[in-house]
This record gives sequence, C-alpha cells and structure tokens, in this order.
Amino acid sequence: MTSSRRHTGRPASRPAARSSSRRTSSGEIPKPHPPRLDLAAPTGLVDGDASELLFSQHAEGLRLIGETLHGEDLTGARIVDSELIDIVLQEVTLTGATVAETRLQRLASPHLAAPRSTWRAVEVLGSRVGVAELYESGLSEVRVAESKMDLVNLRGASLTDVELSGCTLTELDLGGASVRRLRVTDTGIGTLDLSGASLDHVDLRGARLERIIGLTGLRGATISPEQLVELAPALAEHLGLDVRV
Repeated sequence: MTSSRRHTGRPASRPAARSSSRRTSSGEIPKPHPPRLDLAAPTGLVDGDASELLFSQHAEGLRLIGETLHGEDLTGARIVDSELIDIVLQEVTLTGATVAETRLQRLASPHLAAPRSTWRAVEVLGSRVGVAELYESGLSEVRVAESKMDLVNLRGASLTDVELSGCTLTELDLGGASVRRLRVTDTGIGTLDLSGASLDHVDLRGARLERIIGLTGLRGATISPEQLVELAPALAEHLGLDVRV
C-alpha cells in the first residue's frame, strides 16, 4: 500500500470532527463495534413497472424487474419498501433521492448520479456500477455485497452501520466523511482516500488495500498486523522518518 496526494474536481472535503479517544478506563482500546444491521427482504410486494416511479417520483411496496431507465430525472424521488432486480440506470439523476428498506439486486449503472441522497436499510447485491456519485449523502444500515464499482465518491458523506462484503472497488473516496461502524470483509480497494475523514469503529481488517491517501484519516480504524507491515513504508514517509540499517 502506498500513500500520495492528488487534486480532483470533486467537491472539496470539509474536515470532519475528530472522534474522541477510544481507550477504556483500563487504558485498553476496545474491539471495533460491528455495524448494526437488521436487514430483511421486503415482503408483500406488488409487481410494477418503471412508469409508476417516473410518473409520481415515488415507489412503495413495488417489485421492479428487468427495467431500463435512460436519461430520466428522478431528483428527490422516493423508493421505499421495494425490490429492484436487474435494473439498468443510464444517465439517471437521483440527486437528493431517498432509498429506504429496499433491496437492489444486479443493478447496472455506468454512472449513478445520486449526490446528497439518503440510503437507509438498503442492500445492494451482485451489482455493477462504474461511477457512484454519492458525495454529501447519508447512509445508514447499508450492506453492499458481491458487487463491483470503479469509483465510489462519498466525500463529505455520513456513514453509519455499513458493511462491504465480497466487493471490488477501484477507488473509495471518503474524504471529509464521517464514518461510524463500518466493516469491510473480503473486499479489494485499489485507492482509499481518507483525507479529512473521521472514523469510529471502522474495521478494515478484511480489506485488501493497495493505496491510501490521507494516512492521518486512519485514526479510529482497526487494521491487521499484516496490513500494518504493508503500511510501514508509507507511515515512515508520512512521519518523516529516516529508516536505515
């Protein structure tokens, strides 16, 4: 894993408030708390089609299967207590949308534009997303499993009780984000950007990390001894250490 700095055209990260010390009264650092997830497949659904969502900007209690949406503006839309299976989103705008108590299976989207959106009690399974623009969004009780994403932009977002399992992420940008109870298992992350992030009970032991930006942002995370060894050169450079025999 390596560390470097770069400039992007994304919204500037706002330094998040630092988490307080996690040491107990005995001086020990407690184990990271796992995410609190109580997710279940929606039940009692009615088969529907995308026209209902497009007409009212609202879907509740629906099962949508095999739909393709192209160029639609769903700004502020609400998808609640629903299941979306084999849905393709092409140039669909979901700015400020709310997705709650919903399961997404095999979602395909080259560019998921959903900044400042809200995701609550959501599962994303077996999906393929190119760029996920989720900056300044709120995620709570979210599980993403067996999915592949190129860039996940969560700059300035708030994440609580989130799990990544069996995923491949080329880049995960958490710059300026507030992250509480995140667990990563069996997931490869090419570049992890933690610039200005605030982490609390973040378990990265199941992540295969290649490159980290913003090493200071690792405060509040748990890593494995093997990851620490891999990080050693980057940490030495970050701290200005001259290591020689």
